Amino acid sequence: MVLEIKLTLHPISSLTHMKYCFLFLAFITIQTSFGQDYPKSLPDFDVLTLDGDKFSKEQVQKESYTYFIYFSPTCGHCQDAFKFLNLKADQIKTADVQIYPVSSNTEGETTKFFNTYASKIQNFDNIHILRDIDFKFAETFDVASFPTSYLYDQDNNLVKVFEGASEVLLFLKELE
Repeated sequence: MVLEIKLTLHPISSLTHMKYCFLFLAFITIQTSFGQDYPKSLPDFDVLTLDGDKFSKEQVQKESYTYFIYFSPTCGHCQDAFKFLNLKADQIKTADVQIYPVSSNTEGETTKFFNTYASKIQNFDNIHILRDIDFKFAETFDVASFPTSYLYDQDNNLVKVFEGASEVLLFLKELE
């Protein structure tokens, strides 16, 4: 007696294929979020100031907390984040922290961004606007989304990482 098995394959619809792709990307994104390996101490980095001068870890002021905010001027969440920061201008001006917004865009786009969304804080003595022209800062700090912020203490040890516009002001609570 011979048993014959007939196997019929049905093509996957494009909608089903899209669902599988979406699930795969969601899984990868979740793994990336949980698997972030942020630098526990301030790593070496090289970026540019708005004037085009080189800026590195050695130039970070050490007598206070250090807060890096990695952002893109074209990102809606980043625009919201800096609107929030602008609303807290009085607190930010007197806070014991040096704030280093690091833009992933051009000098022109970054300047326009600050004029539009953070005009109150852009010229404070504790605000130092930087640019990451080759995305090395983003790679070194393991940036996965915009905006991502990093608070370091006076000894350059990581205090906390904040992700998203809704968390951008939470560093002020850590300073209390």
